[in-house]
Amino acid sequence: MRPRNDGIWIIDDTARTVYANDRMAEILGISTSELAGAHSFDFIFSDDTEDAARLFNSKKAGSLEPFRFKLRRRDGSAVSVHVQGTPLKNAAGEFTGVVGTFTEMD
Repeated sequence: MRPRNDGIWIIDDTARTVYANDRMAEILGISTSELAGAHSFDFIFSDDTEDAARLFNSKKAGSLEPFRFKLRRRDGSAVSVHVQGTPLKNAAGEFTGVVGTFTEMD
């Protein structure tokens, strides 16, 4: 069995990248430095914008449900991922972003 090598992507409350590990950048076909500060919606297809907004809003509301999604790599190709997104909150309980674990689907 091959060890899991998941992408980790942390976005803030405006869906901008706060942190991404090397594997997440590899999944997207981009460097970590280029991914820093990028809007997460830059990596979805225009047809999926509504679904992405719905999922982001569900995380804002506290949803812990995992989901599958199709991301757009830098070269325009699609990659399917399984996402475990966990809402982040500050000490006052206010939503501050999402930490996501992304597993590339075969």
